Amino acid sequence: MKNKIELIKKIRKITNISIQLCKKILEKNKFNIEKSLISLKKIKIKKKNKTKEGIILNKIKNNIAIMLKINCETDFTSKNKEFQLFANKIINFCFNNNNNINLKIINNKFKYKKNYLISKFNENINIKNICYIKNKYLYKYLHNKKIGTILKYNIINKKNNLNKIKKISMHITAMNPKYISYKNIKKNIIKKEKNKLSIYIKNKNKLKKKLINKLKIKCLEEQKFIFNDKLLVKNYLKKNNIKIIKFYRFEIKK
Repeated sequence: MKNKIELIKKIRKITNISIQLCKKILEKNKFNIEKSLISLKKIKIKKKNKTKEGIILNKIKNNIAIMLKINCETDFTSKNKEFQLFANKIINFCFNNNNNINLKIINNKFKYKKNYLISKFNENINIKNICYIKNKYLYKYLHNKKIGTILKYNIINKKNNLNKIKKISMHITAMNPKYISYKNIKKNIIKKEKNKLSIYIKNKNKLKKKLINKLKIKCLEEQKFIFNDKLLVKNYLKKNNIKIIKFYRFEIKK
């Protein structure tokens, strides 16, 4: 009886609902606290607040890089130890199942724990995005768990150039490029941007120039390097025999 009373108090503290409803839900779920919290979520109409907070995690192990974006509603929850442990469990699961990683599988695997945390914090939680890269040369960079980058590259001398790779990762984190180079931009994206510009630019030569300039700003290689604005990133890469093959960048946007 004493244990049951403690469970009622615990549910009451987590959810702030009436003691009578706490008792009713616990009895219905045979005093299993996790199942009870999930049941309460179904009973209560969850407010649909935007998940503007959250964390980014990225890790590298055995030539595999994985990055996760998980959102919540408040900074209080994003800094909570249990929330962060939950995110780490997802990352570890991905490393153990790296041949079969996608959001559908992850959400299905962790739905009960996620629902438990939703009920506990009374907030929406969203496993937003995950990415996976396999390569001999990988690098990760994380800024306050709010912006993360993972990088796949080739290099002649890894030992002497690791600091240079870090600088490229920091540049991507700060400047948010969308593409590696202009030639990497898909034709349908170029066509879409061209159609937008053609509404108010009728001259073909001006249109072409404006289109190239607009898209090049979003290309990593065409951006001014943040550590030396006299250099374009492509010049820095060429100088140091570095080739960027792929990158991912996740950000918690408020």
